[in-house]
Amino acid sequence: LTLLKPPGELGADCVVGSAQRFGVPLGFGGPHAGFMSVRAGLERSLPGRLVGVSLDESGNPAYRLALQTREQHIRREKATSNICTAQVLLAVISSMYAVYHGPRGLKLIAESVQHKATEFANLLTENGFKLKSRTFFDTVTIEGVDSAALVEKALTRGINIWPRSSDSVSIAFDETTTPADLHTLLEIFNISSAHLDIPSSLAEFEWSPDLVRSSSFMSHPVFNTHHSETSLMRYMRHLSDKDIALDRSMIPLGSCTMKLNAATEMQAITWPEFANIHPFAPLDQAQGYLALIRELESDLAAITGYDAVSLQPNAGSQGEFSGLLAIKAYHESQGDLNRDICLIPSSAHGTNAASSVMAGMRVVVVACDGEGNVDVQ
Repeated sequence: LTLLKPPGELGADCVVGSAQRFGVPLGFGGPHAGFMSVRAGLERSLPGRLVGVSLDESGNPAYRLALQTREQHIRREKATSNICTAQVLLAVISSMYAVYHGPRGLKLIAESVQHKATEFANLLTENGFKLKSRTFFDTVTIEGVDSAALVEKALTRGINIWPRSSDSVSIAFDETTTPADLHTLLEIFNISSAHLDIPSSLAEFEWSPDLVRSSSFMSHPVFNTHHSETSLMRYMRHLSDKDIALDRSMIPLGSCTMKLNAATEMQAITWPEFANIHPFAPLDQAQGYLALIRELESDLAAITGYDAVSLQPNAGSQGEFSGLLAIKAYHESQGDLNRDICLIPSSAHGTNAASSVMAGMRVVVVACDGEGNVDVQ
């Protein structure tokens, strides 16, 4: 999107996306932050909380909660969002990636990726291969080939390419793709790499001119200041000094961040063999991941006494939503289509009601006694 006209300028009212490729390790398709953006006028329909810039009593810039549409403890049976902050670590990683590279650095990365893909595509067509499309950013799709043979040949050279069908393959490029990778790919297609042109001026986009971005982005000073390791480290330290830590005060209850971002998780995302496995990698290349997943599922089932445990939900809110969907599906499988009421104590966390609504249930709030217990009567 540093090169492509943003959706808002194309008339979109609402956009959603994933930040998995924005500075976050692939992690076999593991956790990453999602994002949502809306045009002006729709802010009050967004789930979550919006933070706005204001002024404190001394006249200094300060942040405050400007809008809270999430508050399920008020809305209860009308709640529409069970949004949870479990992915905040990944959102922070993405934001620091943006701070470090800034708009200029991100655009250079995008141009480099596009140039590598275009150079590869040009050499393919010069050698008689047929492309599915000449309009692409990072992924080149080749038609009229023996995909199984190409996949097998690439595998012997340590490269995974995607078999779209029996006679077409796709190859994706990113900022980690090296000239050596390109040379190897060309050899796989029996093409001489003598004319490979990496360092030259960037290839022209074969996009319609009205799809090329002309507007500015990331104009805030924070994205245009900290572009060295030293500067970024100082900025991060400056932010951490503003934080309230256990050694300075008491952390209030309720932050998924505190519970979920353990040091063991932070460390693992720096290990290439753990962090860099692609979500579409062949399963025989991901045996370690599969063993970790199966062992943890088995251990949790043994500890809790459950028949089975799923690790798919990445947040508490998603866990309870998954559980409610399972309960609903069970009732429907028994022919009990009218079992759609979920009783929720008035003392319960707001996500409980929101998850029930999202699962298609009707919420009935049950009173509690003075100590917060369900009033059975």
